[in-house]
Amino acid sequence: MAQNGILEALLRPPIELYSVVTAGLAAAVLFAAPWVFMMTPELGIVAGSGLLAFALWRVREAWQVLRYQLGLTRYRITRVAPHRLPRLRDRIYLGQGFAWTQQHTQRRIDATRPAAQPYIRPSLFVQCLRALLQSLRQTPLALLTSWLLSSRFWWNPLGDQPDLGGTPVLHGVEPTEIPVGLSQRHRNGHLLVLGTTRVGKTRLLELLVTQDIRDGKVVIVIDPKGDADLMLRVYAEAARAGRLDQLYLFHLGYPDVSARYNGIGNFGRITEVANRATNALPSTGNSAAFKEFAWRFTNIVAQAQVALGDVPTYESLLRDITDIEPLFLRYAEHALERHGPDDWSARVDAIVARIEERKYPVPRALQDRQARMVAIVDFLKQHPLTDAVLMGLSTAVRYERSFFEKIVASLGPFLEKLTTGEAGKLISPDYADTDEERPIFDWQQVIRQGGIVYVGLDALTDAVVASAVGNSMLADLVSVGGKLYKRGTDPHHPEGAIVLPEVACHFDEVNEIVGPEFVPMVNKLGGAGFMIHAYTQTIPDIEARVGDAARAQQILGNFNHVVMLRVKNDTTARFFTEQLPEVDVSLLTTISGATDTDGSTGTDFISRNEDRASTQRVPMISAADVMALPQGQAFALLEGNRLYKLRMPLPDARGDAHVPPSLREVGSRMRAKYRTSERWAAETDWLVDHPFGLTGVST
Repeated sequence: MAQNGILEALLRPPIELYSVVTAGLAAAVLFAAPWVFMMTPELGIVAGSGLLAFALWRVREAWQVLRYQLGLTRYRITRVAPHRLPRLRDRIYLGQGFAWTQQHTQRRIDATRPAAQPYIRPSLFVQCLRALLQSLRQTPLALLTSWLLSSRFWWNPLGDQPDLGGTPVLHGVEPTEIPVGLSQRHRNGHLLVLGTTRVGKTRLLELLVTQDIRDGKVVIVIDPKGDADLMLRVYAEAARAGRLDQLYLFHLGYPDVSARYNGIGNFGRITEVANRATNALPSTGNSAAFKEFAWRFTNIVAQAQVALGDVPTYESLLRDITDIEPLFLRYAEHALERHGPDDWSARVDAIVARIEERKYPVPRALQDRQARMVAIVDFLKQHPLTDAVLMGLSTAVRYERSFFEKIVASLGPFLEKLTTGEAGKLISPDYADTDEERPIFDWQQVIRQGGIVYVGLDALTDAVVASAVGNSMLADLVSVGGKLYKRGTDPHHPEGAIVLPEVACHFDEVNEIVGPEFVPMVNKLGGAGFMIHAYTQTIPDIEARVGDAARAQQILGNFNHVVMLRVKNDTTARFFTEQLPEVDVSLLTTISGATDTDGSTGTDFISRNEDRASTQRVPMISAADVMALPQGQAFALLEGNRLYKLRMPLPDARGDAHVPPSLREVGSRMRAKYRTSERWAAETDWLVDHPFGLTGVST
């Protein structure tokens, strides 16, 4: 039956098969016994061939109906080896799918009507037969029973189907799929991926990272949770692409296999050190004043360290904040050597001698300080230098020690958290330790050499440290991006051209690390060659993190592309659906009635039956559709509100030879360590049972 009318007729019995059987039997008779139709053998062959062609045409039409109905009841699954992922011309592959149009909205609404349910749900007969076969699995017929239940051929209605949750109708409304991709030149418009836990966000991240590594881009993956499969996938793809010499693995939970990183050692302006070091301190209410003081003091300490030729680290900040006297003495002597009078040292020594003889008045606030420090402070009061850092340090040391400790009480414990244990050696590296073999990386170096970085922040163990390190990394990236925007990767290009890199940044659970520095990152770094991919669960997660709904909307407004997996938050679902237009769908209304008439006319009543077609304005997709998505499936708004329906493939990477046994052992320990309450249903969660990482899939 041709589908050329206002209403499609796909949810119905495949009546084309009646004509197929009729035409097929007639063709058989014409071939075998043309005399039945009073035809010569030659004419019978011609007529039979015509009927056979007609039967094949009708088979094709019947198959279209059957294929559509099968798609509404079954989940489609694709497995592909990572190195065999489709290569799309100038596009990055997101999965198999189709462009969602008004026709698909119409089909989705048609499938929800009561009359369509026999074509959506298994019949009572099929359900009973499945139950019977399940009971026969313990009998001698077990082999045949298992085969019937395990085979997933299209013609087998009894085969077990994986339960991905949601409804297969959303993807079944289009039988024909195409590879869907995002244009590479549009990727610097940034991509936001939203989805609740265990629906495939991290697996989509792996899919994109695999292609970025393969394509030779600079790849930065920040994973607050520390997903074992994701780390192994990054390593395996770097090995497969021959880029292991460009790979850095940084994991706070496993310092023995981790590279080292100094989040405050590289900066464009010295004030960035204080910004990153104090960013995680509370800034509401009375805490705001303490944070400002901590920032000012940290800024003075950082300036002094840099002027003395030291590289700021969290450990050096903690040391000098806890005991500022050594830094003050070093810097004061450095400044006096350069700008002080020639005899400053002798005059200071004279003051020291008088203090030790108790013949020199010492202010009460300095009575517990070293004599030399008191002498230098007094000398600078008599002979001030035009050095803002020195004056700031001098002011700081003149505070009473107890008062000063109260002022910086919030900063000290925070820095201690960052520098305690083996993790502290990762983020506060000792540049003078020649016996340390673990490399130190910075973003400028990574980008210039075309590197790959995986960052595991171990947020499940210590969320405060994870957040602070993540924030400092993002702030560092913003600073580096600003330099690249102005000068590119080659400031000395012979033609003066600004050469911009291609930096693919993937931030899983971005709500754990988002902060004030994230606004300029998504707002401006696209012009420096950065492609931001942010993955989170809900919009309120970001709002709660930044503490302001308006700031959260400012961040969200900078993402040109959105991939929406299943969510359980209505606000998040409506964030997606409200960006879509409304469309007209056709409705068929059946009207029946009877009217009594005057019997004298010979007509006792008039009956009427009619089907009335009308249209209704509805959203292209609703929030309920988003909440009913199966695992591993998504809606996507790409390249200016082009709506696609996607399903992600599952790479088959069992026993990947590119992962060394030592790293695979670390991955096993990570999985055991990070088994949290959100994985309680792992045994029944299909996407977990068929992981997208290197642990393989069961068959």
